[in-house]
Amino acid sequence: MVKQKRRLQKGAALALSLLLLLGSLAGCGGKPQEDASGADGPTNTYTPPVNEDGQIVITMPKTLLGGKTAEELETEDKEQRQTAAKEGTLEQVYNVLLANEDGTFSYYLTKEQYPKLKSAYYWLGCLRDAYTTEISQEFVTEADYTDVDKNGIPWGLTVSVDAETYYSMEMWYSAVVTVAPAVMLGRYQVLCGVPGDEWAVHVTVKDADSGEVISEHDFPTRGE
Repeated sequence: MVKQKRRLQKGAALALSLLLLLGSLAGCGGKPQEDASGADGPTNTYTPPVNEDGQIVITMPKTLLGGKTAEELETEDKEQRQTAAKEGTLEQVYNVLLANEDGTFSYYLTKEQYPKLKSAYYWLGCLRDAYTTEISQEFVTEADYTDVDKNGIPWGLTVSVDAETYYSMEMWYSAVVTVAPAVMLGRYQVLCGVPGDEWAVHVTVKDADSGEVISEHDFPTRGE
């Protein structure tokens, strides 16, 4: 019983951490795979223009904040980078994250860093570890992108779950397999050139054993 409670508490914490993900990109110690954009990886080839300072600036809308304010994300990003730098585990996939006056936030990165950030969000959007590309949740058996357009941009996600585990703490596990990946995939879409007010993700959750649809969700769910 105690182990079950701890497992559920861990799942709850994980749901929150997924919704607030920036730290795993800012201060990660893992190394991305050399072939992170292979046959089963991202195929979108869009590259934004580089400004006069040699930087690519990608601005994420307020609908993709992931549960915090832009100022909070900027502060946490700086703290996590400082900690990772001291530990010697900093893997830079962008130079800096800055909050904007309108409540949005922007990534500043080089042309070389850009595909790394895009690849990371591609994998996170289908519930996989950004560096090993393995499914990150034990109760998720499959997570596959759907509605992939001609530019290699997915607009949907189908997730198959162990229903017993899913229902044991539905509020949290629902967030893990719907809200969190939708935010990650939305950010990937913006990185692929989709305007911030046009990102959209449809998530379908299925029972892995029966194939029955448990729920369907469309994001974003509210205004900017």
